[in-house]
Amino acid sequence: MAHRSTVRSAPGRKAPADSRVTLAHIMSEHDTNLYGTIHGGVVMKLIDDAAAAAAARHADGPAVTASVDRMTFLAPVRAGDLLSVHAELESAGRTSMATVVRVTSERWNASGPTTDVATARLTFVAIDAHGRPRPVPALITT
Repeated sequence: MAHRSTVRSAPGRKAPADSRVTLAHIMSEHDTNLYGTIHGGVVMKLIDDAAAAAAARHADGPAVTASVDRMTFLAPVRAGDLLSVHAELESAGRTSMATVVRVTSERWNASGPTTDVATARLTFVAIDAHGRPRPVPALITT
């Protein structure tokens, strides 16, 4: 589920809330590694998906992953966990955008505490129809 700001930013400028995305996914036994926990690559894909959606929202169009600047795994994830991946823009240059991502987990069938399981920072570049970098709106910072 995605959350969008109800306040529109000035033309040509956007606030971090304008790009905010939350993806949720229930992990299954098909996602596990040999240790019985969720494979890190599965979590990494969800992180890239959420960050890409945030970057594309800010850019008002396609954006591609340029780099994974940082990814930290904090706690294991297990089958039956509901993983929530929260992403938004941290900064924007002329054609590139840095996103920050926070991943939490909780049991899918019970309300209770959430656990921080990963954090990440990824950089994206907005592209045009020919795959060339294109300008993005400025990011409103406070």
